[in-house]
Amino acid sequence: LKNCCFSQDSVWWLLNVVNLDKSLLMTLAGPEELTIDEKIGLDPDYWLLGPQKVREPDALVRLYVAEALLLLLTNGRRARETMRERRAYVIIRLADMVEENERVSERFLECVQYLRRDEEGTEEGSSDRRAYERYARG
Repeated sequence: LKNCCFSQDSVWWLLNVVNLDKSLLMTLAGPEELTIDEKIGLDPDYWLLGPQKVREPDALVRLYVAEALLLLLTNGRRARETMRERRAYVIIRLADMVEENERVSERFLECVQYLRRDEEGTEEGSSDRRAYERYARG
């Protein structure tokens, strides 16, 4: 799945036609109760199952999902804006709060940094190239 995120030319298609970010984030969504503020703008599929929702139990799968999300986030400002609008931060933050695997937690933190950073006045892609190359190699 991570390999799909390598192509910078297909990121728009992956996010807007395939909705790959939703499929990836669904594996990270868990049974936590969300506040009303967290639910605003968030796809109801993430929280409608409530306590029955089970987060992916395999740490290696969660790591690959986090790296795939990171690759999407490093593919440019538009990809990050799309994921911000879809409130990916809420799901990643909640997943990180209960994550026990340090490598997975580090990847979540990197995703959060891309989602929460201020991009006003920065050159498009200036901070993305290094991270993209790092995770493209695996």
